[in-house]
Amino acid sequence: MSFFRRFFFHSWKRYLTGLLLAAALVLWILYQKGFDRLLCYVEALTTAGAVVLLIGLLQLVAYLGAFDTFGYGWKYITKYGQYRDLVEYNEKQREKRAQGELVFMPFITVGFLILAAGLLLRLAL
Repeated sequence: MSFFRRFFFHSWKRYLTGLLLAAALVLWILYQKGFDRLLCYVEALTTAGAVVLLIGLLQLVAYLGAFDTFGYGWKYITKYGQYRDLVEYNEKQREKRAQGELVFMPFITVGFLILAAGLLLRLAL
């Protein structure tokens, strides 16, 4: 149960944010393409699902430390002397991430489900 709790039980606000973003994208794409054809709904769902999924994957990359160098550069400019070097900063960030929650999972989950709904609707055509 701890696996599901760690990966899927997060703040309902993050899930709501992902759903609202996907709904806004679906409505915007349908407004552009038209509400009259079923293929437009497929395109809107798959595009919105892919965008939300990619936002979650970008958060995953940031969580894994891909942008730590930029964070250290910013800290170095604004608060000189807080960290001795980049290695120390990376170690502190790694320790902080080990204690934190996986904030990217709600976006990946919502994006995957909406993308799957669009693909299933496409298969039903």
